Amino acid sequence: MLSEYPAQSSALEQLRKETAFFAAIGFSLLAACYAALRLGWGTQYAAMWLILPALAVAYQLTVLFHNLPTNVRQGETQLLPNLGWGNRLTVLRGFLAAGVLGFLLLPRPEGWLAWLPGVLYTLACAADFFDGYAARLTNHATRLGEILDMSFDGMGVLVASLLAVQYGQAPGWYVFVGLARYLFLGGLWLRKRLNKPIYELPPSLSRRIFAGLQMGFLAILLWPLFSPPGTHIAAALFGLPLLFGFGRDWLLVSGTLKQRWPRKPSSGVALQSWALMTLRGLILALNLPVFIVEFNSISEFSLPRVTLSVLNILMVALIALGVLPRVAAGFALGFLGFYQMFSPLTPAQIVLAIAYTITLYAGSGALSLWTPEDYLYHHRAGERRLQGE
Repeated sequence: MLSEYPAQSSALEQLRKETAFFAAIGFSLLAACYAALRLGWGTQYAAMWLILPALAVAYQLTVLFHNLPTNVRQGETQLLPNLGWGNRLTVLRGFLAAGVLGFLLLPRPEGWLAWLPGVLYTLACAADFFDGYAARLTNHATRLGEILDMSFDGMGVLVASLLAVQYGQAPGWYVFVGLARYLFLGGLWLRKRLNKPIYELPPSLSRRIFAGLQMGFLAILLWPLFSPPGTHIAAALFGLPLLFGFGRDWLLVSGTLKQRWPRKPSSGVALQSWALMTLRGLILALNLPVFIVEFNSISEFSLPRVTLSVLNILMVALIALGVLPRVAAGFALGFLGFYQMFSPLTPAQIVLAIAYTITLYAGSGALSLWTPEDYLYHHRAGERRLQGE
C-alpha cells in the first residue's frame, strides 16, 4: 500500500494535484473551442460538438487518474512525483483528439472553421512525435506513459479515419484503417478466452513507419486542400499497406504464418536497394515528358501553376539524386494532389503516385547522396541522446 510509505504517498498526492490541473486545462480548452464554434457555426452545432469531446476528456482523465500509481520507470519501484513532459504531451494529445471527435455526425464546417478538424489532428500528431522524444530525453519513460499511449493512440486514428470517410475524402472501406488496431486486439482477446496460443511478434520497423505515415496522411486529408478522386487514390496507397501489415501480423500471432527471427541478412536486402534506385530512374523518366510540355507552354501558365511546376521539378531532382528522398516524395505526392484539381490524373501520374509512395515508405536505395531522414525510420526520436551516442 502506498500509504505505508510517506514518500510514495506524497508523490501520489502531487500527481493527483497535477491531474486536477490538467482537468482544468482540458475543460478550459473545450470551453474555448465551444466559444469559437458558437461564433462561427452557431449555438446549435457548437453545443452538439461539445457533447462527445466532453465525454472523451472525462474518460481520458479517468484513465490517467486510475493509473497514476504506474508512474514509475521500467525496472524501478519509486513513484515519480510528476507526470513528466512526455506524459503531459500525451494527455494534451488526447485532448486534441477529443476535439476532432466532436465533428463526427455533424455537417462539415465552412470558411475558416473548415480548417479546425485538420489543425487539431495535426497538432495531435505533432504531440505524438514529441511525447516519446521528451520522455526518453528526460529519462521519464514510465509504465503510465505506455498505458496512456495504448489508450489514446488508436482513438485518434479511428476518429480521423471516420471523419475522412464522413467528409468524402476517403472511400467507405477506409474505416477499417481506424478499426484495424481494435480488431487486432479484439482477436487477441478472443484467442486468449478460447485458450488458443498467441505467438510473439518479431520486431519490425515497418509497423512504426506505417503508423506514423498514416497519421501524417490523415492530418493532410482533413485539411480543406485536396479533394476526390485524388484523395481516394492516396487513401488506397496509404491505407492498403497498413491493412496488409495488420493482416500479416495476425497470421504471425495466430501461428498461421511461421517466421524465425532474428532474420539473417540476405542478398534480398541488396536487391531491394538496387530496385529502389531503379525506381528513382523511373520517376525521372516519367516526369521528363511532363517537364518538356510545361516548359514549352510556360507563358500560358499562371504564377501559381508556374511555381508548382518549378517546385515539382526540384522535388523530382532531389528524388533522382537521393537527397532527402522521402521528404521530396511526400511533397511530390502533394503536388500530384494539386494537379488533379486542374485535370484528372493520367495513368502515368497514377504510376508516379505509387512510385512516390514506395519511396516514402522504403527509401531511395543504392547510390543515394544524402538521406538524413532515414535515421528517424530506424530509431525512435531521443534514443541517440539518451544513450549518449
